[in-house]
Amino acid sequence: MKSWERILLALSVVFTISTLIGELFWPANFRFLLDDLFFPFGLIFLGYIFVNKKDWRWFIGAFLLMCSWGLLSDLLANHTLQIQPISSLVRWLKWPIICISIAQLGRLNISKRAVENGVAAVFLSLAAINFVMLLNPFGLGQSLSEIYGPKPEVILANYHEFGSFRLAGTFLNPNNNAGVFALFLIFFLHLNARKYWKYVLLAFVLIFLTQSRTTLILTVLILGIYVVRNTSLRFKFVTIPLAIVALFGGMLLFRSRSLLSLVDGSAFQSNSWLQRMEHYEVFNNATHSELIMGRGIILDPITQVGFYFDSEYLSILYQYGIIGILCWLFILFQTSRTTNGKYIPSGFSLSMIVLILGIAITNFAFFNVEFATLLSVLCGIWILLQAPNEFHNHSEEKAK
Repeated sequence: MKSWERILLALSVVFTISTLIGELFWPANFRFLLDDLFFPFGLIFLGYIFVNKKDWRWFIGAFLLMCSWGLLSDLLANHTLQIQPISSLVRWLKWPIICISIAQLGRLNISKRAVENGVAAVFLSLAAINFVMLLNPFGLGQSLSEIYGPKPEVILANYHEFGSFRLAGTFLNPNNNAGVFALFLIFFLHLNARKYWKYVLLAFVLIFLTQSRTTLILTVLILGIYVVRNTSLRFKFVTIPLAIVALFGGMLLFRSRSLLSLVDGSAFQSNSWLQRMEHYEVFNNATHSELIMGRGIILDPITQVGFYFDSEYLSILYQYGIIGILCWLFILFQTSRTTNGKYIPSGFSLSMIVLILGIAITNFAFFNVEFATLLSVLCGIWILLQAPNEFHNHSEEKAK
């Protein structure tokens, strides 16, 4: 690897790390600029990879297609090229930059153990912040909550009452918090469940404390699939019933009104669920062109549409149309293929797809910068760890 290539990769890795720190740990109330400063180097790196590494072209092409279609859809809908939506469209290119930069870390002589330890350190740091917020030792939890969120959010959290408390963590939103910990759970589960079972359990506990119904259902499904696919018959018969009893016991113990609503069915009769379904009625009056091509990029949904998009499917359908949904599904396919190396999904890629498809019903995946950043990082790390040759390319080049 030439010196200038190594420097370009290093700058792209700096962009990736700064983005991860900015999205997972930096308070939203304070502007974080470091990732923006290094983003141009990431774009140059992405262009270099696209030209010189043919194995990555379909993966990069999927995100380029989404970005390009969004620009074209906006142009067709508004009959003019708008500058403002470009920044939100370029965001689609951040995810392949992050994924590929991490997947190429072996070229910088970074070991597998260092990468695994890095993921563990990020996970444990984020978990520690969440538990400090939860337990509030010496008032530190409330102080942290005030740093990461405005005062009304702290009052709304009401973390001294079991039934209403939802652990929002550093993201101001418990659903986003649950999605991030679900990504960590999937990663450690499929990397080495026996070695990292404590991390998997800790991630599940944190997801439970967020009281995110959608993410909890998806996590239970993912864990169930793993147990069925990877354990003995005796283990399945013992573990699955015990896990179900423990889950219901936890709901009753913590008097979780949000999670218990799944049992009596009221979750699907709540205002939160009904409003999400009502929002899809916006397509009743849409023209065929709007359904297929989209209505262009919406920067202020409340003003322009009348409500906030609370589903990635809804957001993409409204802005990008059915063609946009197809582009989005193509991204999922390429992500699965790249993280697996085959057309049959591995346990890791299958779990990621299940999580993304499920979260997109009531929340955001690629439109959620915290979730999408960590997703891209973990996919890149998975590719790196599953492809030993990535760690040896630099040695082969020296031999040549």
